Amino acid sequence: MAEQDVDIAAFSDDEVVDLTVDDEDWDDIEDFSDLEQDLEETTAEDSRRGKDMQGIPWDRMQFSREHYRDTRLEDYRNYLNLKDEVDAHQEELVQECLSTQKGGKFFHFYRNSRSVKSTIVHFQLRNLLWATSKHDLYFMHDHCVKHWNSLTRQTTEVMDLSGGSSRSFAPGLGRVVVSTLCVQDNLVAAGGFNGDLVIRNTSQQEPVCSMRVTTNDNGITNAIEIFHPRTGGTRIMTANNDQMVRLYDAAHFQVISGLHYDWAVNFAAVCPSNDSLVAVVGDDPVAQLTDLKTGKPAAALKGHFDYSFAAAWHPDGNLLATGNQDTTTRIWDIRQPGKSLAVLSGRMGAIRSLRFSSDGRFLAMAEPADFVHVFDVKGGFHRSQEIDMFGEISGVCFSPQADKFFVGIADATYSSLLQFNRHEHQSLQQHGGL
Repeated sequence: MAEQDVDIAAFSDDEVVDLTVDDEDWDDIEDFSDLEQDLEETTAEDSRRGKDMQGIPWDRMQFSREHYRDTRLEDYRNYLNLKDEVDAHQEELVQECLSTQKGGKFFHFYRNSRSVKSTIVHFQLRNLLWATSKHDLYFMHDHCVKHWNSLTRQTTEVMDLSGGSSRSFAPGLGRVVVSTLCVQDNLVAAGGFNGDLVIRNTSQQEPVCSMRVTTNDNGITNAIEIFHPRTGGTRIMTANNDQMVRLYDAAHFQVISGLHYDWAVNFAAVCPSNDSLVAVVGDDPVAQLTDLKTGKPAAALKGHFDYSFAAAWHPDGNLLATGNQDTTTRIWDIRQPGKSLAVLSGRMGAIRSLRFSSDGRFLAMAEPADFVHVFDVKGGFHRSQEIDMFGEISGVCFSPQADKFFVGIADATYSSLLQFNRHEHQSLQQHGGL
């Protein structure tokens, strides 16, 4: 990403979502919020009865949902680092994008929990939501990593990284401004603006790792991945703004290897079928496949026109998805890396987060705000389900069993966690699926 001269207390002007049109309308929302502050959930039954799934009281507004959606689409300005390049190839991008049939019904709305409030500190980094089971979610709120259990409806503190209390989890680092999360098995890892890496084993009270991976002044930890190589053990991989990918042994948290690039690294993901192959994206339109053991380049994936902040592997290890600020996701078959297999388009903004379901059936693609798209991978990405909401998106994730799908929303009034449940086999069959 670009060097950090941004105010971390606020989003880019181009990225801010405001659920109002003017001050008078904002007062309407606040008044309603005060009256309804104890009604923190919207259920599927409420939705069937006509209630907005986010609990937004459109009937009390001076504008309809449809009008506000049209206004958002018209006024939203996508953030670009290479605007001239994207503008020059806009017609080409439009022609390349796959014609996708919307209206898929893969997951149905189940519940919106407004007690689960996410916080975003960097407008380009949106991997702040993780599910370790169908009921257990991890998210970030005000410099604190928290756990939410959907059965008990309880939120518990996992890591207080505020640096301002006696309970601070990493006192030697001071306040950790959390930029990214990764949760795998019993390890919860948080990355920060100063190259921080803090990891907790949930079976222990103290951190198993609390350090800065770089001394670079612009060394933000942009992404973290936890994986288990075939040789055994656990590895931690970080992608940082100091142009480095670092691999750590989780037993001792010592650097095993490091890969240097000519640009800031925004995301790195290890191939699930070949743990020596890593996909790396960053402040360059070209994505790189690199041999993690030798550091040698394996392939350059050319097609995007701006910087990329998201990548995800299909479980079979053959397909790779890369998300870019040019508002597209490209699907690559790494066995034929010369050209992307498909190009998927968003509605209005950069692609900030990508996740495949564990069974490989679906790809979730999140924009910075308002829209999440779920594509039918088995159907060649020709069908999709569009989730239309309002607010900044902190992250998306599937449950490990792929039977639930979650969306985190960060908003001054309507911050929440949206849960969708997968339709049963027979329902999918009726829609031309499984």
